[in-house]
Amino acid sequence: MLLFALGQALGDEAKPTTSKAKMGALIIEFSGLQNNKGKVLAGLYNDEKKFPKENLALRNLKEPPKNKTCTIKTMNLPYGDYAVAAMHDENESGNMDFNFIGLPTEIYGFSNEKRPGLLGPPGFKACKFKIDKPVVKIKIHLK
Repeated sequence: MLLFALGQALGDEAKPTTSKAKMGALIIEFSGLQNNKGKVLAGLYNDEKKFPKENLALRNLKEPPKNKTCTIKTMNLPYGDYAVAAMHDENESGNMDFNFIGLPTEIYGFSNEKRPGLLGPPGFKACKFKIDKPVVKIKIHLK
């Protein structure tokens, strides 16, 4: 046990002590809203396997629209790859609403302005962007 502790101490000593993980802020500007009802919901993901699955986002963000636009800001994000899936939840149900044939009745969008294909939503790789500076701003047009 002492050898493990000594080895761990030596290993820790070899690491630079001044390197903190770089952190950034993300500002998302939403357009395309038809009204100021409800809230814009956005899921921020940093895991390809979880995108864009409900309740698996790194952060669930929400903000009411103003003047048919919405801006959401989130802080303290470690530098890395992220993707966003968002919707305008006009009736504040907390979920995407669908019509009787299974098509969404609320507008939505993804980072990089990607749209769903025939087999479902776009993948993480298509929607990913980098947080690699103190402030990153992206735009998503909800349709």
